[in-house]
Amino acid sequence: MREREKEAVRQNLRDAGCPSEAIEKYMLLGEEDKAAEQAALLAEHRAALLLALHESQRKIDCLDFLTFKMAKSQGRGEKSTGCTKQKNKG
Repeated sequence: MREREKEAVRQNLRDAGCPSEAIEKYMLLGEEDKAAEQAALLAEHRAALLLALHESQRKIDCLDFLTFKMAKSQGRGEKSTGCTKQKNKG
C-alpha cells in the first residue's frame, strides 16, 4: 500500500473515532497480511460505537418521555419523572 493510501486509511480510522493505539495496530496487521485480525479490530470498535449509540438513544427517550409527561400534565397539576433504566436483553 502506498503512503498516500495508508494516510487515507489512518484518516478514515481517526474519523471513525478509533484511538491511536488501535490505528497503529490495524496498520501493523495490514503490513503482516492479517486481514481477519484487522476485520476483528474493526468489528470490535463498531460494536463499541453501536453500544454508545444505543445508550444515547435511551437517554434521548428519557428526555422525550419527560417532555411528553410535562406537556400532558400542564394545567392539571400532575408531576411525573418516569424514565427508568432498561436492562439489556440478551
